[in-house]
Amino acid sequence: MIDFTNLAQRPIIDSHVHFIHPECMDEMLALFDTIGYRAANLVCLPNPNGSTQNDIAFAFKKQYPNRIFVSGAVEYRLLLEQPERFAADLPRQVRALIGRGFDGMKMIEGKPNVRKMVNLRLDDPAYDGLWETVEQEQFPLLLHIADPDFFWDPESCPDWARKNGWDYTDGSYPSKSALYTEVDHILARFPRIRMTLAHFKFMSTDLEAADAFLAKHPSVSFDLAPHLDMYFDFSANATAARTFFIKHSDRILYGTDLDTRVLKRGPDGNRFMRSVASLIRRFLEWEGPFRHTDGKMVHALNLPDDVLDKIYFQNFERIYSTSPSPGNYPSIMNS
Repeated sequence: MIDFTNLAQRPIIDSHVHFIHPECMDEMLALFDTIGYRAANLVCLPNPNGSTQNDIAFAFKKQYPNRIFVSGAVEYRLLLEQPERFAADLPRQVRALIGRGFDGMKMIEGKPNVRKMVNLRLDDPAYDGLWETVEQEQFPLLLHIADPDFFWDPESCPDWARKNGWDYTDGSYPSKSALYTEVDHILARFPRIRMTLAHFKFMSTDLEAADAFLAKHPSVSFDLAPHLDMYFDFSANATAARTFFIKHSDRILYGTDLDTRVLKRGPDGNRFMRSVASLIRRFLEWEGPFRHTDGKMVHALNLPDDVLDKIYFQNFERIYSTSPSPGNYPSIMNS
């Protein structure tokens, strides 16, 4: 049994949760309570047919308006059906999300397989209206950019990644450095965007580069939703990691990537989600090495209380809000 009672009793907002199965609402709420969450941010994705997961997540917000933030996704129906209208429609989409009571936006369009499918560079002029509107409205944006390095390596790309369509070894996908360059171009033109980069921007093996990136882009933050080896990467140089986390304590958001697709696997899925949250919380709060549930050793950072409060909820509240935006439910349900 994974025990959360030996962890700090303080408010927590999970900035990165996926919710696409309404029948899992009660189980997800129970998971929130077990981990100790005050609130969670549901992040939506576009569907292959151009629609989005927005309505499903927004229905959760309607049921629990004080606990659920929702970051909406971009619709791509026009890009598929009337591509000449797509760029002009993006500012309207952003303002429609704000008007409906969404709390931010989520874009997975920087993940290499999605980027290839959409076939638009993130710094393509077609997106300019979106970036400009997000910046003007100070509408928080969570962006997935890149992926773990070994997804591009034909010798180390794992079979499970290949089955999920995350094998980028054939040369037809944008490289990690190319995707980073696209983000740099966006931030050079729109430097005030409230952008959070998911999964620590996949820079957990290069804290020096991560430090330089945050110094260059003061409006940008990282979230802690884990990729495969992220916390083991941090543990490889725990002293440098602790220094980084304290130095950039205003720029790091707690997030787990909790996902109802995993919960649908049954008790093992629920157990796995609890183990992920436990790993992150122990890594931030405990001191010294501990053994994760998979047997690997992790070196905890023992962060000061004020740093924990920033990471757990204060940074999220500063970027988003102290409470979810009131929902315009007739608008979203009838759109």
